[in-house]
Amino acid sequence: MKGKMLCLSAALALAGAAAFAADGKADARVAKQLDKLGLQYTTTSSGNYSIEKDIKGDRKQTVFIMSKTETYGGLEIREIWSNAGSFDTEVPADTMLELLNDNNTEKIGAWSVEQSDDGGYLVFFSLKVPVYLRDKDLSDMLDFASTVADEMELKLFNVDDN
Repeated sequence: MKGKMLCLSAALALAGAAAFAADGKADARVAKQLDKLGLQYTTTSSGNYSIEKDIKGDRKQTVFIMSKTETYGGLEIREIWSNAGSFDTEVPADTMLELLNDNNTEKIGAWSVEQSDDGGYLVFFSLKVPVYLRDKDLSDMLDFASTVADEMELKLFNVDDN
């Protein structure tokens, strides 16, 4: 009976945390992990976390951790993403093909393209990971997303804007 009550309490706590994150407030679980890792971060107006990562070659890349999570069965998933750049108009077909081909080589994450409010198109690398990643695993995922996005940013745009 005690085990069932603990499971129920944990489930309610997770559900409450997910609902809290869904209302635009920052998910405190993320802040706790980032603080333990000693990473500097800011929160966006929509309650997400923004971390600026140093990349080799004196480059910088911003990576975001979404506070809002989604569940499937008993699995709670969070998105981590980093922007490679944006296009004022539709993404050229050869670039889309390059992104799709790169998706075939990436074991974790994939390229996404999303139209922005101004009509442009954002190209970003997105990871969907379990919320309960260990601290070191979260750090590795942040490094991975920022590195992959920065490499594509350099390849497509030859700049360091993100």
